[in-house]
Amino acid sequence: MATEIIFTEPYTQWDWRIAQYVALIGIAGGAYLTGYVADVYSSRTGANEHTRIAKYGYIAGLLIVGIAPPIMLTHLGAPLRAMALPLTMTNLASWMARGSYILGVFAPGIILMFGWMVFGRERPGARTGGIAADGGTVTDGGTAETATGTAGRAGAFRGVADKVGLLGVLDTIADRTRPSDPIRLGIGAIVAVFAAGVLLYSAMALGSGKTFRVPLWDKTFLIPIQILGGLAGGVTVTIGLASLAERDVAETAGRYALAGAALLVAYLVALVAMVLALPGYNPEAASGVANLTGDHIAMFGGVGIAAGIVVPALLLLFAGIRGRSLSSRSAVGAYVVAAALVIVGKVAFSLSYMMAAEFTSLPLPV
Repeated sequence: MATEIIFTEPYTQWDWRIAQYVALIGIAGGAYLTGYVADVYSSRTGANEHTRIAKYGYIAGLLIVGIAPPIMLTHLGAPLRAMALPLTMTNLASWMARGSYILGVFAPGIILMFGWMVFGRERPGARTGGIAADGGTVTDGGTAETATGTAGRAGAFRGVADKVGLLGVLDTIADRTRPSDPIRLGIGAIVAVFAAGVLLYSAMALGSGKTFRVPLWDKTFLIPIQILGGLAGGVTVTIGLASLAERDVAETAGRYALAGAALLVAYLVALVAMVLALPGYNPEAASGVANLTGDHIAMFGGVGIAAGIVVPALLLLFAGIRGRSLSSRSAVGAYVVAAALVIVGKVAFSLSYMMAAEFTSLPLPV
């Protein structure tokens, strides 16, 4: 004998807390990959601005990983027990378990790369043309601030550690554990593989089930949407955070902005392709797509696409091309607003995508 579990209103259980998790972990993966690419460029060219982009890419990924999963867990009855999932669930066929393992490696990896980037007297970019990569002019016999790299807005991380009395300890740990640059970047490449895994997990968290159960969440379309959205969001949030912290925009940021705009356009194309092609590819998904473009068009089209993709892409494109002719304040404002809109738009898309889905009842034996 079997009983049917009827999902009439799935969004009463899978609410905004799930939506922000699905949206933001992809951005975390994209932010880390942005930081790592900048780190590699910095190592090869010695360009100080790439070092700054790398630092904020790492911290953006770290902040999101530290915030999004705990918020998601609050929708559970026993969130603390759920935190032990990597230890208690060993079903590697499940993307819930795979995602837990991926995040379990990814998060410490970001901490490691960020720590090696920011702390230690031999940190990357500590001495580049006499300028500390994280603030202050480095000269022989300089002030205590410049010697520790806590001067200026860019030295905020080291400044906080200095104020609480941990800077010396963190510097010592970083210098003693930091390997040679090729090995450090090699470790970063391994973490980048897990960052790519996080991007895939952001799609499979919804799309890993049987397609006939939730036709709208067809992985054929969902995977490119989530990967492109995560990469675009990662680049945009990294530039926005760097601009907000530094209050200054260098020419290098404009190149990353143009890359972010291109990725946002690709993300938009993937969404349009889903809306136009999914009903023909899987007729059972037609009602879900109709829900997206009907009942949920304000959130999906207005917030998710117009405000979350089109406007940020135009801002990045404008600031990236006109960066030299814009005032620093205007360029910083464009990058910060673009980053904020991308985050809001990504969450809005995820929430509308869940709310528009139509579930097929699941028979369970009793």
